[in-house]
Amino acid sequence: MRIRRDRLRELRESRGMTQKGLAATLGCSRAAVSTWETTGRLPHPKRLQPLADALGVSVFELLDDWSSSTLRYLRAAAGMLQRDVAGLLNVAPSTYCDVETGRQSVPDRWVPILATTYGVSPEIVRGNPRAALQENDGGGMDHDSHAPATAAPVPTSEPRNECATPRRIPFG
Repeated sequence: MRIRRDRLRELRESRGMTQKGLAATLGCSRAAVSTWETTGRLPHPKRLQPLADALGVSVFELLDDWSSSTLRYLRAAAGMLQRDVAGLLNVAPSTYCDVETGRQSVPDRWVPILATTYGVSPEIVRGNPRAALQENDGGGMDHDSHAPATAAPVPTSEPRNECATPRRIPFG
């Protein structure tokens, strides 16, 4: 998942904002805004909603796509390992791995826990960000009530998949 860098620049410029001005509004550096606009790298999840608000759009309008890697991205952005999330949910890491990789759907009882932990809408946890837009009349979620559990930096590459590789059972 990446930010739509051209759209970000277009929205910022159409509102007469400089990179420095947007950075001041968000409480980050001008270099961070420049990085988002030139590389498409996502800002930290806690900055996504304020960024969208500053530009007058929904978070989803800024994002390139929401693929099956949503839970993996959110986990990595929160600085957590699969075993950390599994412990929070009181399940085996392999069980969480099956959900994160899409082999199983997200159990209903996990949704509020993950939404609160990651500071996102329950619909995003369910993998349905468009419904989150409708649920919030296009305005996104109020992140004042949901803060990410940790403030870890956004990974520069795709989060690694920690799932154990299947064991080969010898025949004979």
